[in-house]
Amino acid sequence: MEGHTGKVNSMAIASPDPIDDFLASNWYIHPYLTAPQRAVVLAFTRTFCANTTFVFSPQVEQDIGLTWLVGASAALVGGAQRTSCFASVRWVYLLGDDDLEALSGDAFGQSTVRINAWDLIEESRQRIPGQQIAIHEFAHILDDLFGITDSTRGLRDGLELHLYNRRHGIDDIVSDHVLPTIIEEDSNVEFFAYVSEVFFTDPARVRAFHAGLYDDLVSLYGLDLAAQLPPVADHDG
Repeated sequence: MEGHTGKVNSMAIASPDPIDDFLASNWYIHPYLTAPQRAVVLAFTRTFCANTTFVFSPQVEQDIGLTWLVGASAALVGGAQRTSCFASVRWVYLLGDDDLEALSGDAFGQSTVRINAWDLIEESRQRIPGQQIAIHEFAHILDDLFGITDSTRGLRDGLELHLYNRRHGIDDIVSDHVLPTIIEEDSNVEFFAYVSEVFFTDPARVRAFHAGLYDDLVSLYGLDLAAQLPPVADHDG
């Protein structure tokens, strides 16, 4: 060893990225993302977590991994748009079942998100079609920033198809909660949030439901997930 003056191979001693290591074991979508996509997620997650205040309920143990799961979900939603890593979001509350009662989460304007921590963990570790509360709430933030609801032909036609199906008692990919919320709030914003959950968990079903809707979500999120994620039946088997 003495007298050695050559350059050290930095690749040989480089430490694994702790966020990437954590997501590889705790985030269902991680194996299906390309290396460049993962790099975007990591950069977005670091910036988002550095600029956001996380408030933990007394029911929830403070765990940096939970903040990374929130940041990674935010990256999926906002990574392809000029969101500045969702700089408008100043507070994220990670809460227990008693804090949110029947809700899994909610968003207040562009600044605050509340998420049930137990749902976040379950929906991150396994792929559950149509269930991604963090995606849902950040889709609301994205919508509030850019006015996405009803802004494309695919979103409008997809909503009309869902409403037609509901009127005729036909089940489809979108939650039954959407129509009552549309009526109660006189707004279509829940459709975009719910269909985004399906897009990130079962994209092939979104494409089968309405190809134009799927294409618009691909353009919005910069991800052709039906080409990357295996069908749910194959994944579950």
